[in-house]
Amino acid sequence: MVIKRVRRILPGCRKPPAITRPRPPLPPVPRSLRSALKNHPDHLGRLQLALQGVAVAPTTRLPRIDMAVMAIEDRLNRFLAEARDELDAAQRSGDPERLVSAASEEAFMAALCRRNAWMGDEIFAAWFRNL
Repeated sequence: MVIKRVRRILPGCRKPPAITRPRPPLPPVPRSLRSALKNHPDHLGRLQLALQGVAVAPTTRLPRIDMAVMAIEDRLNRFLAEARDELDAAQRSGDPERLVSAASEEAFMAALCRRNAWMGDEIFAAWFRNL
């Protein structure tokens, strides 16, 4: 408060520029998930946010790679739950086109949750090991 008043009194005194740090790179989404979800950019963004949360979270007893795996599994299960909700809504609406679309989306998300093919992605694992 006093500094603001002094700055008003002294005309040549300006506020010093804020020092900004460069943002760290975002953690990578596993390649197989990225290719599987290429038609779902909103899902990819949500996965990226979950991994970013793991990257900036305070350290715990769990290794970050385990936290990242749990975050991805949680997001994939949420995507499956949303697809099932959409399928229920499509069944209630009675629209056959919407029903076919929702059923294929639910089957896709269920297969994605079961596969766990993304677990072997070395770039993903190395990124979290190096934190």
